[in-house]
Amino acid sequence: MSVDTDPFALFDLPRRHAASRDAIEQRYLELSRAAHPDNVVGEGTAARRAAVERASAVNAAYRVLRDPVLRAEALVKLGGIDLDSTDPERGAPHPTQAFLLEMIDLRERLDDGGPDGVAALRDDVEARCDAALDAAVDALDAGEFRRAAEHLVARRYFQRFLDETDSSAP
Repeated sequence: MSVDTDPFALFDLPRRHAASRDAIEQRYLELSRAAHPDNVVGEGTAARRAAVERASAVNAAYRVLRDPVLRAEALVKLGGIDLDSTDPERGAPHPTQAFLLEMIDLRERLDDGGPDGVAALRDDVEARCDAALDAAVDALDAGEFRRAAEHLVARRYFQRFLDETDSSAP
C-alpha cells in the first residue's frame, strides 16, 4: 500500500488503533496547510493539479483517522483483508450460520416489539455494535487481522440493523 493510500503513513503515525485525537488534528492542520492549492496559484497546471490531489489525499486520510471504525477498517485492510471485497482469500470473512440466525432473531424481535420493545432492542444492538468494535480493536492490538475483520463484519451487520430501524421509525 502506498503512502497515498495509507493514512497512517501520510500522517506519519504508527499503524495502531490507539491514536491521539490531538496528534491527528495537529498533523492534519500541518499537512493541509502545506498541501493547500493556494500555495501554487502562480504555478502551472500540473503543479496545481498535484496540489489538489495532495489536499484531497490529506482530507481523505483525516476522515479515516479521526473515525474509530474507519481507522480499524483501514488497519484491517493494511493487514491484507479488504472488507469491501468478496475474494475468498483476501476479502471480508463470511459470518457464521449462528450469527446470521441471531440477526434473523433480532429482526423478528423488531417486528414483534412495540415502541418500548424497539427502544430496548436498539439499546441492545447498539451495545453489541460497540462490543464488536472493541473486540476488533483488541484483535488488531494482538495482530490478528482475520479475527478483527470478523468482528468488523459483525459490526457492519449491527450498524445496518440500527440504520434500518432509524429509517423505519415513525
